[in-house]
Amino acid sequence: MPVPCSTTVLLLLLLHPGLPTPAQPAMASWDMSGAPRFTVTADTAGEAREVLISPHRALALLFNMPVRSGGVVVEERERFLQVSLSEDGRMLNLLPSDELKTGQRLRLTVRFADGATPTSADFTLVVSPRAEAQVEVYRELRPCDSYRQQAEETEAKHQQCQTQLARERAEREAPRGIIGLLVLRQMGEEGIRSKVITEEVTPRPGEAFHVEHAVSYRATGGEKESEVTRLAVELRLWNEGSKPWTPTHAQLVGEGARWDLAVWVPGPLGPGKEDRVLVEGERPGRAASGPYVLELWDAGMTRTVTLSGVTFP
Repeated sequence: MPVPCSTTVLLLLLLHPGLPTPAQPAMASWDMSGAPRFTVTADTAGEAREVLISPHRALALLFNMPVRSGGVVVEERERFLQVSLSEDGRMLNLLPSDELKTGQRLRLTVRFADGATPTSADFTLVVSPRAEAQVEVYRELRPCDSYRQQAEETEAKHQQCQTQLARERAEREAPRGIIGLLVLRQMGEEGIRSKVITEEVTPRPGEAFHVEHAVSYRATGGEKESEVTRLAVELRLWNEGSKPWTPTHAQLVGEGARWDLAVWVPGPLGPGKEDRVLVEGERPGRAASGPYVLELWDAGMTRTVTLSGVTFP
């Protein structure tokens, strides 16, 4: 049953008394620019808006809300000299090559980072002698979505902190190994289930990493009324790039869900070498099997690896 807007706002304020009331992003400067502007709502998200492009003429799409890293899909990507998203996710730069011919129509899809409705926007890139240099995209959230999303995220983080605090207190006295998992109720009678997902996991096009092997794990523990699901993924990644890389952060993203994972690596993943990367996280209740998107990045957020098709047993 949908949560009433008033209830959602009240929950958000109770959990974070100091949290300012969300406001729509300021658009005054956009209104003065004179550039074409599209408004994306829940009712119009599926419409493919036409944008004129020309070979060797750069196009900048400006968004009032950030686009997800790895959330840009361009038809015939290889015919573009540049497809780059800014660090804050609010500007997408496209530079078509001369391989594109007048009259061609290409599909462009962007997926927004927060997961709220509308989750994505579609565009039709039309090759023409006359092209736009800048297009502004204003996304309107469905009423109450911004409040509801923040309330759900805050509540999830609150529960995660409570669970982590209780576990850390218990771990001080608990033995290690399987006995420790049982004592801490981190593993039930089903044990730890595993699944080989090497063939299912797909790196984002252009990634400098190859997945040699991938296994997912699931363990459910806790009391019946307060179950906790622990999810983990073991990867063997081959670094096909020219620089070493050490992932320090990870997130698992699914339909209506996004949560942080702990990362373990034996050391920097050197160029032309293969090594293990393990990630693990937990969430209250039972977690769906997926598919999920796994995102990993380093401390400086200079390189991000995005793997889709992650499922759990």
